[in-house]
Formats: sequence, structure tokens, C-alpha cells
Amino acid sequence: MSTVAPPMPVAIRLAKQAGDFLRWLQTHRGAIAVAGLLAFAGPLTFFTGALSVMRLPSASNVTRLGLWWTVYGASLWCLLLIAGYCCERLARRLGRFSRGVLWILAAGLTAALTNWLTAGRAPILIEQGLVHSTVTMQLNGFTVSLVMALLFFAHLRRSREHQQATARLAAAQTAQRQARRRIAQARLQEVQARIDPQLLFEMLDAVLRLYERDAGRAEHFLDELIVFLRAALPRLRSASSSLLREAELARAFVRLRALAGDARADLAIDVASDALHARFPPGVLLPLLSAAIGGNAGSCGLTAQRSDDGIRVLLTLPAPPSDAAAARVRSLLHELYGTAGQLKLESTDAASKVIVEVPYELA
Repeated sequence: MSTVAPPMPVAIRLAKQAGDFLRWLQTHRGAIAVAGLLAFAGPLTFFTGALSVMRLPSASNVTRLGLWWTVYGASLWCLLLIAGYCCERLARRLGRFSRGVLWILAAGLTAALTNWLTAGRAPILIEQGLVHSTVTMQLNGFTVSLVMALLFFAHLRRSREHQQATARLAAAQTAQRQARRRIAQARLQEVQARIDPQLLFEMLDAVLRLYERDAGRAEHFLDELIVFLRAALPRLRSASSSLLREAELARAFVRLRALAGDARADLAIDVASDALHARFPPGVLLPLLSAAIGGNAGSCGLTAQRSDDGIRVLLTLPAPPSDAAAARVRSLLHELYGTAGQLKLESTDAASKVIVEVPYELA
């Protein structure tokens, strides 16, 4: 047995509509300003013109007329905003022609109601010879109010079309960035599929050479190779990684290169606790390390810190990375993050510093 929900109480419904209207005003500050300018443009013009042709401009008549024109402008301002809010809510469910008819009817109703609310100014205008009758005053006032209301609704329509175009442009830019990121990740997976097997074969050849010269060192090399593979294998089918995994992989890689006889190097790692599980792209640290430690003995360092919305990784190397490695990493960062991904190089007499900055994302 179906039950019908009880109707919402009138007080609650009015409070909800008032809250919606206030939120609409907060998001349409430009409409408030335009409505105010249009609402007081006519009264100000007519009031200053009336002062110049009034027969007996006494202080009492001037004050009363000024108050009436102020009420006229304030009434038109409020009614324009209320009519604009109601029409925008109703126009969502109407076609293009129906929306146009709705705007015209709302403009006419707003103009008529404004002049009806301020009809008390007619005796002063007739007494001073500014108009011939109440009907003439109402027709003039209605015409001016109608023009101002139509201008205001035209502004609302242009503003809504501009907001929709801006939203479509933002959505298209977001989709483009996501598509570029997917392409970059696909390229990264392709590069990993080519490089990781090649590196494995090189390490196996190094094991064979070490067994011929030093069996103990070869055993140690195999232990380090196992550590390296445990860190590297999860990357083969994934285009994303964490900073912790990439740091462990980089340290295992440096130890393998040192054991293979390329250089006596080690990697000291100091990663902040809030940056350990940050997302970090694979294929960034190894090219920089490989190009920097090949044939260069010395200690390497990796420190990482998290800022409000980014991760900053600092590599301290015995020699600067090659231009090709730096260009490859820059291209990868640009494809993944745009201008938010940065690679900076700083060289001193003692060491070379490589700074990698990427946006913070939880892996």
C-alpha cells in the first residue's frame, strides 16, 4: 500500500525559497549592480529635469517628489531582482520561444507593478504642470520601466550564456588534460616495457662477470638484484607509483650499479612522513641517477618534502645528469602535469642538485 508524503508546511517552503533567493543573489552580484543602475537611472533623470521646470519648487514639494522617485527606484530595483530570479528558475524547463515570451511578460508585469506602487506622485506632478493627467504619467513611467526591465533581462540572458560557455570551456579543458595525461601514462608504460627488460639483461650479464671474478660479491649482487626487482616489478603494469616505492627502487638501482663496478656510490634517502605515500611518476629518478653516477664515484642523496599542494624532491648527485635525461624527464612531467610539474638543475663545485616538483596526490 503506497503512502503519499505530507505536503511541506507553508512556512518551511517560504524559508527554503528565501534561502534559494539569497544564494542566487550571492552568485549574481553583477545583476544586482546592473538592476540598481537601471532602476535609478530614470528617476534621477526625471527628478533633475522636474526641478528645472517646476512652477513653485517649494522645499516641501521637492522633498515629497524626491521621496516618491526614491521609492520608485527602490521598488523597481527589488522587483527586477525578484522577477529575474523567478524567470531564471522557470526558464530552465521552457523552450527558446517560451523563454522569450516569459521575459517580456515579466518585464511588463514589473513595470506595471512599479508604477502602481508609486502612483501617489501623480498629484505633485499635475500640480506643478509636469504632466497633464495620471494616465499620462502612468504611460510615461510604464514605458521607461519596461525599457529598463527589458535591458536587465537581456543582461541576465547574456550573463547566463556566458556562464554556460565558461562551464563548457572548463569541462573541455579538463577533458583535454585528462586525455593528455592518459596518453602520457600509456607512453610511460610503453617505455617501461622496453627499458626494464633491457636493464634486467644488463644486470644478469653483470652477475656472470662477477662470478668469474668474485663469487661473494656476486652473491651480494644477487641479493640487491632481488630487492631491486621487488620494487621494480609492480611498475611494469602500472603507470603510477608512490614516492616511497620510487625511492626504494632508486636506492636499489644505485647499489646495483655500484656492485656492478660502474662507480662506488650509495643513495641516502630522507623523505618526510607526510610525503611517503604521495603519488610520484615512475621513470623520473632512474634516468637522472643513471646519467649522473655512471663512472662517477660519490654519495647521492634524496630528500623529499610536502608543501600545501605539492611534493618537492631534491636529488644530490656527484655529477649533473645528461641533457638528454633532463629533457626526457621534463617532457614526461609536462605531459603528466602541465606547468605544475617542474625540473630544476643547480650545480656547484662539490655536487649537482636536481629538484623535481609535482602536485600532491595520494597514491
